[in-house]
Amino acid sequence: MAKDIVLRNVRLIDGIADQARDNVSIVISGDRIKAITTDGGPSGPNVEVIDLAGKTVMPGLIDTHVHSTLVSDIDLSLFLATGVTTARDVGGRLDKVLTLRERLSKGEVLGPRLFVCGPLLDGGHKTFPDGAFGEILDTVTSVEAAPGKINSLLDAGVDGIKLYFGMTPDIMEACLNTVDKQVPVTGHIGATTAIEAIKLGIDGLEHMWISPYNNICPVEMRFGPEMSMMSSRFPKVTFQGWEEADLQGPGAQELFNLMAEKQVKMGTTLDLLWVDNIGIEEALKDTDRIYIPESGLAHQRSLAKVVKAGEEWDIHTGYPPGNGKKALEKQKEAVRILHDKGGVIVGGTDCCGIAYPPPGFALWREAELLADAIGDMAALKAITASAASALRKEDELGTIKPGCYADILVLEKDPSEDVKNLRSLERVFRSGVEYDPKGLLAAYPARDFDNLGMAS
Repeated sequence: MAKDIVLRNVRLIDGIADQARDNVSIVISGDRIKAITTDGGPSGPNVEVIDLAGKTVMPGLIDTHVHSTLVSDIDLSLFLATGVTTARDVGGRLDKVLTLRERLSKGEVLGPRLFVCGPLLDGGHKTFPDGAFGEILDTVTSVEAAPGKINSLLDAGVDGIKLYFGMTPDIMEACLNTVDKQVPVTGHIGATTAIEAIKLGIDGLEHMWISPYNNICPVEMRFGPEMSMMSSRFPKVTFQGWEEADLQGPGAQELFNLMAEKQVKMGTTLDLLWVDNIGIEEALKDTDRIYIPESGLAHQRSLAKVVKAGEEWDIHTGYPPGNGKKALEKQKEAVRILHDKGGVIVGGTDCCGIAYPPPGFALWREAELLADAIGDMAALKAITASAASALRKEDELGTIKPGCYADILVLEKDPSEDVKNLRSLERVFRSGVEYDPKGLLAAYPARDFDNLGMAS
């Protein structure tokens, strides 16, 4: 019989309280947390005691926005190496993502616990591009087609549904009515506004940059169904729209109030503008670059030929780096306003779908940006307890309390004092099984930081 594990004398961030607690012990039995005590916990021949005096313990991190089938198996180990014990795939070809979920569950692939939404569901008659991005897309061609499409996903066993940019209000309503709250529905939306989607009953929104945009930007700068996110105009238009947005105006305030009232989860993905946040010179110094997956590097090599990138080829955003800085500051202000109104902020990254920041590291960066907006402890809750609520798994994940999965991080320093202390990670427990983050990174085929030229 496996021994119970006692993590003794820890400083505990439980994902619930606003303050850390000292001199706490955590009892792990199998894959679950058995007890939280202040008396040192049990001892004896059937108990393994690990004294962690001076260390901080917190729940495993949850990234609510990844595209896991776009990378290789080895790349998924980066999640565990950075303390991400759970992830939600919000866009993958159905057979691939269901198979990957099963393989991760069985331990055939080393990585996070995975929740899946299946493909991105667009609306109307669409022709999708070839390649990796095209394969994760699907479409609901009409209102009449919605029940069949949605029920096929539910019958396949998805954990949620993701609605996409071109879905119009009538088709979205038919999709939401068919789901009927059986699983959470989130949306990366455009043709339907955020306010319309919330009134129709959507549970979450993805990308602070995009989904709320048409309710926040000046009326004359709204995009219509004809605007493609793949267009070179998209960043330019939306950055200017964010810069000129009046966050105290009626449209923005109606949206924030409605999101808070309905507890609609805002998946932020601020890290999409990480290069804009720190500037190209600082990004070039970032050693996280060595962990960009090979699939991301392949995309970046192709992009570099189009944008004529130089030494920044592997982190180039596709538009002139730095142009989104002012827009990002406005997006962080929107996060702060929504949070202050009681809205639910949820950390997600779009990693695996974008090259940089890499898997796992992207959630650390997201936490830094969220901390700028809402403070360190609130940022940690956004990537633990609040993220679990977006999965409807708050009784099993995202907090350290009896009955929850033993997804636990041990850190040298307290991240509630500075979220950058997430980088002091020393041990990771996923379902009670311990992993060495440094060992996982050492085993990863990372690049040599001193030789980051564009290999063919």
